[in-house]
Amino acid sequence: MSVSTREEEYIEVIYELQECGNLKIREIARRLGVRPSSVVEFLRKLEEKGLLEYEKGGRVQLTSKGLELAKSLEAKHQLLYKFLIALGVPKEIAIRDACKMEHYLHPETIVRIKEFLSKCNMGELK
Repeated sequence: MSVSTREEEYIEVIYELQECGNLKIREIARRLGVRPSSVVEFLRKLEEKGLLEYEKGGRVQLTSKGLELAKSLEAKHQLLYKFLIALGVPKEIAIRDACKMEHYLHPETIVRIKEFLSKCNMGELK
């Protein structure tokens, strides 16, 4: 199943909000810079793909498939952030760039970055 960059962004935001207990349509809309009605429409698309369950009235829950994707995106983001920090990129820029890069890099590139960081003993950078 193919997932678009925008779908990944929604999954990430939903995961973050679910983790901190503030999963509301209004908050998803605020974080993504869209109207609540657009969020509802998009949630239905994600539900059709089996990534989440959505009930009218606002209940949103990632499925195991959605949770797996969210955790994968989070791990990719952390890896890219560590890589950028290792290159000397300032923290705030590294955060923003990792967020953008995680959606576009080929999986093989991610594997190579992970291997590089491991060889350089940088896998544990904070």
